[in-house]
Parts: sequence; C-alpha cells; structure tokens
Amino acid sequence: MPGALDATLVSVLACPTCNGPLDQADGALVCATCQTRYPIRDGVPRFSDGLKDQDERLKAEWEAQSNAGPHYANPIIIMNRWEEEQVMPHILSQLDDVTGPVLDAGCGVGHLGQTLDRMGRRDIRLLGTDFQGELLARVTVGYAGLAEADVHHLPFKSGAFSAVLTSNALHHFPDPYRAMVEIARVLKPGGVFICYDPRYVTPLEMVKKFLRRNDNLFTKDHKAFRVDEYRDLLGSSGLSVTEVRTVDTIAPLVATALDYLKVGKLGIGPQIAKALAVVDRTIEGSHHQSPLGLMLVGRAIKPL
Repeated sequence: MPGALDATLVSVLACPTCNGPLDQADGALVCATCQTRYPIRDGVPRFSDGLKDQDERLKAEWEAQSNAGPHYANPIIIMNRWEEEQVMPHILSQLDDVTGPVLDAGCGVGHLGQTLDRMGRRDIRLLGTDFQGELLARVTVGYAGLAEADVHHLPFKSGAFSAVLTSNALHHFPDPYRAMVEIARVLKPGGVFICYDPRYVTPLEMVKKFLRRNDNLFTKDHKAFRVDEYRDLLGSSGLSVTEVRTVDTIAPLVATALDYLKVGKLGIGPQIAKALAVVDRTIEGSHHQSPLGLMLVGRAIKPL
C-alpha cells in the first residue's frame, strides 16, 4: 500500500474513542477533541494498539488470526480459490447501484479487494479494516486505504459509508451484536449491509468441534449462526433486513475435506473450485437458494 493516507480514507476517519475529528501530525493521527494519539505505520493508521491485551476474547481471536494468515494467503487452499470464484463476486455484484465509499469490515488478507481488482471494478472506492495488523500486511490490491481497528469501535464518522461488507467475518467478532451497532452507525441512511457467514447445522458443528479441538486457527468462541439468529442479529441495531438466504450446499464441505487431504498440492485447486461453484449454482437454480445450504447470505438497509 502507498505510504500517504488516501484522501477517501482521511475524509471518513474519526476518533474511535469519542468520534471527534482527527488531525495528521508527526506520523500519527491526533483527536482534536480528546487528544488521543494513533500512530501511522507503513501507511496504515493503527487504532487497535494494545486492545488485545485488554480483552481475553480479542486476544484469543488476534492469536488465531495470526496463525491463520498464511492459510488465508495460501494459493493452494481450495477453499480460498472457491471463495474467489463464488463468494466474492456475488458479494460485489450487489454493489452495482452503490455510490460513495464502501467498507470491508474484517477484510483479513484482502480477498474482496483482490476480486475487485480482477473484475476491473474502478467504480467502487473500497476501504478495508481489520484489527489484526499481520493480516493487513498481506493486503496488496483493490483497496483505496486500510485501517487497523476494532470493529466494536470503528474509527469512522457516523453515516460515512454507502455500503458495509463482511465476508466470513461476522462470526469471528467476539461480540457480533456490538459490531452491528457500529456497522449501523457508520452506514448512511439508505446504505446497504451485505454479509456472508457459516450456517449452524448441528451434526456439522459436532464434527467441526472434534476436528478443531487442537487447531490453533480457531478459538473456542468460533461461531456459526442459525437462520433466525442471523436475521435477528442483522436487524438488532435498527437496520431493515431485506434478505437472509441459505446457500452453498456442496462446496464448503467438499473444499474443506479436500484441504484436509492437501489435494491442492496437485495443482488442480482452481479447476476444483470452478466445478464446485457450478454444482452449487445448479442446485440453487433461479431462486439462488438451497434449503440445505451450509452458508448464510444476508442483506439489510439503514432506514432513511
């Protein structure tokens, strides 16, 4: 990422402590109201310094995401390839009528930005935020600017964004209800929230718990959501929920199994990802929904 802060990012930033205006000086951002100082390192403002040491759940998630960084960026992981083939383009396709800045909350290593770049979408000013700086260091393309920040205390002005996206992120947040309060706050009236997360399916949760018992990529609080729970969560901060769908019946399960078997080392990951995407799209058909879907897609609007 470039060293200077992008003008779009600067225009939407605010102090996460008091929501006051920020001034840039001596390699930092300083709140004009409460005088809190936030460093800028490698061209990225750092709003989450020290937070992980104040909350055990944040610390556990920070460590898990640190361990997961190489996995997210590994090109032979079939799940990564499938998400790029199926999930990311679907999320971005819902931004066709959106004008103004878009926030990728919990952007991780930047898969959405990579997809945006591959699609050649120059009409979207995408900003990314994640509280794990090691993940942000792996972001390369697609973002106008980045901020290291806690989603429970976003460093942005109220009503700053035309859209907020969370892709496979909402279930990682220690307090998703508090996160939804912040997401709703930074959305402008009429702004759209789009999200994608695992669905809670009892037999699968039992299997996942067994397989992940010694896996340092996951915390004990790692979540999946039931359909009604997801709908309630999205609407909990005053947003109007327009859609919750169950999708992707085959791919998440098959891709995960193949990754456990390290099939991606054979160099056929992209081909498998494309085939899995075709299978799930065929199952969902014209309704773009499968009652047996293993994932959830949600959409909500901030009332005018």
